[in-house]
Amino acid sequence: MKRVVAWGLIGALAMSLAACGGNANSGEKESGKAAVTETDATGAAVAETELESENSGDFSTEYNWAFATTYGSGTVVVQSYQKFAELAKEYTSGSVIINLYPDGQLVASEDDSMAQLSAGEIEFVGTGSMPWWIYSTDYAWTQAPFMITDADTYENVYNSDTIKAVRQSWADNYNVKDLCGGFYRGMRKLAATKKVGNVGDLSGLKLRMNSSALWNSAWQSLGAVTVPLSLNELYTSIQTGVVEGCENPLSESGYLNIPEVTSYVMNTNHVAEYAIVCMNNDLYESLPENYQTALINAWTDAMDWARAEVEKEEAGWIKKYQEAGCEIVDFDIESAREASIPFWKEMFESGEWAMSYDEVMSLIEECSK
Repeated sequence: MKRVVAWGLIGALAMSLAACGGNANSGEKESGKAAVTETDATGAAVAETELESENSGDFSTEYNWAFATTYGSGTVVVQSYQKFAELAKEYTSGSVIINLYPDGQLVASEDDSMAQLSAGEIEFVGTGSMPWWIYSTDYAWTQAPFMITDADTYENVYNSDTIKAVRQSWADNYNVKDLCGGFYRGMRKLAATKKVGNVGDLSGLKLRMNSSALWNSAWQSLGAVTVPLSLNELYTSIQTGVVEGCENPLSESGYLNIPEVTSYVMNTNHVAEYAIVCMNNDLYESLPENYQTALINAWTDAMDWARAEVEKEEAGWIKKYQEAGCEIVDFDIESAREASIPFWKEMFESGEWAMSYDEVMSLIEECSK
């Protein structure tokens, strides 16, 4: 099968710390309208290839597939998944029907969704960081609080040769294909009943946390008291004082009505959230090439649409928080990053992760340029 040139390098560069492209296109769209320039390891052009016409070929075989996600209806993420389904149908002349089930309608939890996807019981899953937590815990630093604190750097890291190789391992080892990358869906920010301006203000703060042992330990190292709770308990837990805050993308907290029970939003920007489409790899590999190309192009175009919408959504939620009486606080991110270093060095030295602290810092620095 013909693929965009970057994917052909994955096997040879599996664990290399390759340079990151600035403003990489994570979709890697397969299009016959433009030439694709192939480069060597130094970035110098060595060849130019014109791909076959976009979405061409015979689409006489019909498919009807299920797409599960726990993300909420009305969010840009779910809208992007719906657009993907619409474009997949369009680009295959109506032969591919993808039925979207948001809000956990089909499968209630993300880890169960991934298990069913791997087993071939469903065809698609819309998710974010879940593959890292269940397939690549030795690369959990990619999701670590205060490790990467801006969206462009995260996108460049995600599309570096090092991380592409990890993503390819999901298909090779777990039958789960990251279809062609993802898009930034928002920074995780701290919302609380108390004002937090720097790392010192985190001391003793009762913070709702997910079930990740890593995240709980990371926030505890900064002085917070973490309380693992499900999201459906969050509103009443803040209202009754069980916790004093939460750390989520503003859209996620907003749809849970958290602006009603908090007074401050801190621009901690401690984790960049990504949204991706995962597909059963056996199914993908069984498809004719023109169907594969159509699916990749459909998700790429849906992501291009979503990127602009995310900016509008984030600005809209800031306004809604302010209208609810919340103050937007400029948090001293560097104070938290500096305070986190001893904890992260200890984690890297434990031998649980695939790269050293210095290697990761080098990769992040290169990807921030």
